[in-house]
Amino acid sequence: MKTFKRIGKVTVILLLAISIIILATVSIRKAIAEPLDTYHSGWYCIRTPAAEDGSTFAASLALDANDGDFSSKSSNAYHMLTHGSKYANGLNYSTGGVFASGFGYSTGGAWIFAFCGTDAADETFSFTMVGYARENGMAQVICEGDGVLGSQDVFIYPGGSAAANAYWADTINLDETTKWPSVAVYNSGDNQVAMLIVDMTGLEYVDFITYDVAGGAEASTIGVYGRCY
Repeated sequence: MKTFKRIGKVTVILLLAISIIILATVSIRKAIAEPLDTYHSGWYCIRTPAAEDGSTFAASLALDANDGDFSSKSSNAYHMLTHGSKYANGLNYSTGGVFASGFGYSTGGAWIFAFCGTDAADETFSFTMVGYARENGMAQVICEGDGVLGSQDVFIYPGGSAAANAYWADTINLDETTKWPSVAVYNSGDNQVAMLIVDMTGLEYVDFITYDVAGGAEASTIGVYGRCY
């Protein structure tokens, strides 16, 4: 009987020791945090440098004449879910890759956009940024404004192609009407690179429509590059 009691005590002690070890291990694992990091995104060509889309925004996209329908969006509209990813190697998240649930994911909801154009510093341009959500989302004006090319050269476009007489926009002015949450401009007006920051959450396509791009005092072409974070 004493032997059984002794075995029982040993068993209880062993179980307690194992429990303590397991709890200690779990606690240690929780205490070890993953390294903090952010998604390192390259620049994607959102709009290839080109001439204006029309003399005005309305002339390019007539919202009162069915041009605001999802099916009427320009073929130049950029698909936010097809840019490169550390997860899916550039696959369309809505149809394949790691996240194939059908809901669609992107590597970052916040985006930085930079404008560039030809053919001389101090030339001007105007733009309207339009976004489309999934499932037949209507055209939504995100922001609109104008800009000025600065003196910082575009020697080589992001992606590798050489540029000629191209400059980064150093000034971006947005209209005062609030159209979309979390839109801001940084580093504007110092002959470097002005940045347009936009929360792109929920948008599947984005399109930058340009006007007042006709040469002379106006830029001859305007392009847009963007990256997520």
